[in-house]
Amino acid sequence: MKKIMALFGLTVWLAGCGEKVDPRIEQDKLRRSPGFSEARRICAQCHALPSPNQHPPVAWPSVIGRMENYIRGSNKKMPTQSEHDALLGYFQTNSSWK
Repeated sequence: MKKIMALFGLTVWLAGCGEKVDPRIEQDKLRRSPGFSEARRICAQCHALPSPNQHPPVAWPSVIGRMENYIRGSNKKMPTQSEHDALLGYFQTNSSWK
């Protein structure tokens, strides 16, 4: 039992030794990314700005299309083609899924 507890403790300790990234640095990087202002403005019409990590890059076109369908059915401002492209680029480029 002592060996199991020692092994567990060592595992927990080692798990904390990875490279940590300050979330403020990540947020600042996202704010400076192309498409951030468009994403914030358009998404905030209905909900908080989602994290690009919420979906893999390949899924973002369908997610954005689904959100545009919701916008189309409401009195919200539809994104222009250039805004749509900026949104897509922002979410796909900043997704940590590879």
